[in-house]
Amino acid sequence: MDLTVRDTIVTELSGQLAPSLVTDLIESYEKTLTEFRKAAWDETLWKAGKFVENVFRLLDNLVHSRILDQVPNMNKLKEELEDLPSSNFQDSIRILIPRIATAMIYDPRSKKGAVHVKPLNPDFLDATLTVAACDWILAEFLRLYHSSQTEKIQQLIRSVLVRKIPFVERHGGVPFVTRPMKNAEDEILLLLLDAQNGMDRKSIGFSLGNTYTPGRVTQAIDQLLEKRYIIRRPDKQHIITGPGEAHISEELSKLT
Repeated sequence: MDLTVRDTIVTELSGQLAPSLVTDLIESYEKTLTEFRKAAWDETLWKAGKFVENVFRLLDNLVHSRILDQVPNMNKLKEELEDLPSSNFQDSIRILIPRIATAMIYDPRSKKGAVHVKPLNPDFLDATLTVAACDWILAEFLRLYHSSQTEKIQQLIRSVLVRKIPFVERHGGVPFVTRPMKNAEDEILLLLLDAQNGMDRKSIGFSLGNTYTPGRVTQAIDQLLEKRYIIRRPDKQHIITGPGEAHISEELSKLT
């Protein structure tokens, strides 16, 4: 997470929530994202488990005005929250956040050892779901407990909810692939998976310029267009397609 965004989130939430618990929450969130960006799917799930523990510490503080090192029984707290009058807290606090934290983050960790018939690694799918759930929970806390004007918070929430892509980092506003993939085609698909509004040929070439020649980049783009993994819009922006997403997702699922 960008340092400025991190500090802003901590400041926003610490106005109404216990600062030490907010700091722990954000630290565990960042550790989850770090593992996901490394494609360490199993570690992503375990780090997300710590995020859930910090979520419940924060929920416990809201209900009991205390700071615990660990909530002894999260299920009990979840039931307690659901039994509270709706006038005490919004439904997100009473119901949605606790349920999403357990069902979409904690529960997937217990599915180890299942028999698989598809080539996709279930840990990759679980990690993707988990990160999305962590994003939503953090964004919901921001929506409920921010202190700044609505427009600023909307921008902050959008920065949290942006799709997270492994091995893509931005430096000086430019995206780079930080791990060698199988070929230039897959690295372009990673870049386009991260680029919500697409990328033109010059931008793709600049991002891959440290690794591939201009001719190789052009060849890779042409091959992706031929396979229909990407399309080129009239404005020259290249966009990843559904088949392209399926292909790169399968390649990512093979990484550990």
